Amino acid sequence: MNKRILITASLLITLFFLLSSPNTYAQQQNYFTVVAEKSRDVIFETAMEVSVGDYYLNEQNKKYRIIKVDGKKCIAKFEGTVKLIEDDDNLFALSQGLLAQKGNKLIALYNTHSDESYKPTSGTHSEPGKGDVFNVAAMLAQALEKKGIEVIHNQSKHDPHDGGAYERSRRTATRLARKRPDAIFDIHRDGVPNSKEYTADINGKKFGQVRMVVGRQNPQMKVNDKFAKEIKAVTDKYYPGLVKGIFYAKGKYNQDLSPRSLILEFATYVQPQEAASVSVNLFADSINKLLYGGESEGALGIGGTTTKQTKANESSGAFSAIGIILAIVLVIGGFLFFANKTGAGGAFSNSLGVKEDDDKGEDDN
Repeated sequence: MNKRILITASLLITLFFLLSSPNTYAQQQNYFTVVAEKSRDVIFETAMEVSVGDYYLNEQNKKYRIIKVDGKKCIAKFEGTVKLIEDDDNLFALSQGLLAQKGNKLIALYNTHSDESYKPTSGTHSEPGKGDVFNVAAMLAQALEKKGIEVIHNQSKHDPHDGGAYERSRRTATRLARKRPDAIFDIHRDGVPNSKEYTADINGKKFGQVRMVVGRQNPQMKVNDKFAKEIKAVTDKYYPGLVKGIFYAKGKYNQDLSPRSLILEFATYVQPQEAASVSVNLFADSINKLLYGGESEGALGIGGTTTKQTKANESSGAFSAIGIILAIVLVIGGFLFFANKTGAGGAFSNSLGVKEDDDKGEDDN
C-alpha cells in the first residue's frame, strides 16, 4: 500500500514539474528558423510549416528557396533578386488601379485561425473563438470602408488551431468567393517569439510588419503570386518596410477559390495588437491604390485616371486640343472666305481634293 502511494506521489510530483516548467508556447521551439546556405544568416522565422521547395521573397525582393529542413532549422539557397513588375506596361496598368473602372468595390475578409491573439494585449497567445485577429480584421475592414470600399468580414469560428483548420475555413472562403469580391484576405498573426522579426520603423515610428503567404499547391498560384507582388510593389513605393516579405508555402490555403486571395500575417503574438493597428491603415491604403486607383496619385506615382490632379491635367489637355482645332478651323475658314471673294477659291479647293457640286440646287427638280 505504501509503495502504491509512493508511486502515485512521484507521478503527481513529476506531472507538477512538467506543467510548471518553462515549456510554454512562447519558449518552445514551435517555429522555424530559415538561414542562408553559405553565410548562415537568418533570412526569416515563421510558425508556419516550412518544407523543401518552399521559397521566400524578402523585404529587398531577394529570393531564397528552401533546400533542407532539419527539424525546425532550415537552409535556403539564394536564387537572385526578383523584379516585382515585369515591364513598363504592367507598371502603368498598376498606376491606373487594376479595377478603377469597375462600379462596385468589394473586399472579403475572414480568419482561419480564429484563436490567434497578441499576448501583451490579451495576456495569452490563444483565445479559442475570439482571438484578437478578429479585431485586426475588423480594423482593416473599417479602414477600407472609409475609402468607399464595401467589405464583408465573415467572423465564423474555425477552432481548434490544428491541421484541419483550413478545411473548416474552406466553407467560409467558398461562401465569400460566391460573392465575387475583388480580393479575399485571410487575416492571421505569426507565432514567432521574436518581436524584431515583425518590427519596422518608418519616419521614426515603430509598427508591426505584414507578411503575405501564397500557397504553392493550387491552380491559382500564378495569379495569386502576381497579385502579392503587385501589392508589395505599391506598398514599397508608399510605405517601404511595411511588407516583411512573401512566403511561398506548401499548401493551398483556400487560395484556389479566387485569383486574388492571400494570407496576411499582421505582426506576431509577442507584440501588442496596437502594432497591427497602424499597419492595417497603411495596408488598406495600398490595396485601395492598387485595385481602385486611390485618392491621390496613381498607384506608383506615374499617372492614374482616378486622381484629381490627373483628371485636371486631362481636362486641361482636352481643352487645349479643342482650342488648337478651333484656331485651325478659323484660319482655314477665313482664308477660304477671302479666296472666294478674290476668285481663287476654286483652285484652292481643288488643291485640297474638294470638288464643287455641279448641281447646287438638286432639290429644285
